[in-house]
This record gives sequence, C-alpha cells and structure tokens, in this order.
Amino acid sequence: MDGHVTGTVPTGTAARALALARAEADAILAALVPQGDVHASIHDARKAIRRLRALLQLVEPRLGLAGADRILQRTGDSLSALRDAHATIGTAERLARDDGRWEAVIVRLAQRRDALLAAALVQDPGFERRRRWVQRALARIEAAPWHRLKAGDLRRGLERGQQRVDKARRRARRDPHPDALHRWRRRVRKLRMQVEAVGGIKPGLVSGRDRGRHAGRAGELHALSDRLGRRQDLEVLYALLDGMDGLEDREPLLARIREAGARLDRSLAG
Repeated sequence: MDGHVTGTVPTGTAARALALARAEADAILAALVPQGDVHASIHDARKAIRRLRALLQLVEPRLGLAGADRILQRTGDSLSALRDAHATIGTAERLARDDGRWEAVIVRLAQRRDALLAAALVQDPGFERRRRWVQRALARIEAAPWHRLKAGDLRRGLERGQQRVDKARRRARRDPHPDALHRWRRRVRKLRMQVEAVGGIKPGLVSGRDRGRHAGRAGELHALSDRLGRRQDLEVLYALLDGMDGLEDREPLLARIREAGARLDRSLAG
C-alpha cells in the first residue's frame, strides 16, 4: 500500500516516513547527552537535526509541520557557535601543513572552543533544555496527520528542492558573496538529505522513472555540499583571525585563507 489509511493509522509510504522522523528525533536526543567526545556529539546532533528538518520540509505542504521545524531550527542554531568553534580548528590544521606560524593560532582557537562549550554547559547543564525542545518538536510530529501523506507529495517535494538549488546556484555564480555561497550550500545539503530520505522511504521515486534526475544525485550533492562547506569554514576562520587581538603574522595567514578560498571558488564556478 502507498500511504493509504485504515482509519487514521499511517501505512505504507506514510508509515515509513513517520518511522524515519522518529528515528532522527531519537538520534538527536541521544547525541544531546554529553559523554566522551562532546564536540563529536554536538556535530552528530546538528546532522540529525538537519536530516529531520529536511524530511519535515519535504512533507510540510501536506502535513503542516512548520511549528516543529521552527523548534528544531532554534535547537540547531543554538549549537552552531559550538560547531563552528570546533570546525575552525580542523580548518586551521589543514592550512597549517608545515607552517609553524599556525601553531599559536590553533592553540588560541582551541581555548576559545573550550570556553564556549563550558559556558554553554553552565547555561544548559547536560543540554537538558535543548532535549526538551526536541521532545516538544517530536510531540508535534507525532500529532501530524501522517496518514494523508502520499508518494506524490515526496516527488513534488524533491522537485521543489531542486528548483531552490538551481535558483541559489545561479545567484551564487552571478555574485559569489559568502551569503550567497552559504545559501547555495544549505539548499544543496537539504536536497541531498531529501534524496537520501526518499530513497529509504520510497526507493522507486529515485530509481524508477525519475532515474535521470535523481538517481545518483545523493553522491553528487554530497560532494558539492562538502566543497561549499569548506568554503564557509574558511570564511568563519578568516573572520576570527581578522578580529583576533595581538595576532602575529596576521596578513600572511589571512592571505593563505584567501588563496584556499580562491581555489575553491574556481572549482565551484566550473
């Protein structure tokens, strides 16, 4: 069956979509229990939030889940500074290679990251408040009329996502401003997650008659999203170093970031 109903109990496509939403919510809640590598847990939580939001936006016109999506957006945004603080260290380490001028910068970035995490855990011990936000979003998800969802809703959602990616790509290539590149990245990443989600919910939609448009798109979108993500990480690192007090060798370090960014820009313009 394809999302048809017995009463209001979702079946087929609808049941599989709801099961995926529940699984992603559980993944967020599990990641928001700090233990071991807290920075890895924060990264996992943000990825699961993005996957769940991508799914909700895919089905939003049919199910009306904008409220749950806003709660998840707030949760993800509240973790973004922590993620960026950790990611900039990796970006600096990749740029450093055998250049010893980066060592002091990396130490300062690590100190900043650890201070931000400590402050966040003082304000929200064990991320309990954030877990409550996710639980509220999950309650709204559970209450949605999933039995109404049809395979055609997923197909139309993918088409909307592709149109948004195409529009963002055109804008970014006309004017490769950081904001435009970041918008392009977000839309590419969202579509990639939606393609992957639909592949698990209704494989025929991405491997059947739409093969020419969607089959193999997840890998292609993943590679593009990664390049755009590296570009965004360079922008974040540049801003941090540009505003860092008492930084020696500021100009050559900033020039190294600009050089790496220019290489990525050329690859993205191809």
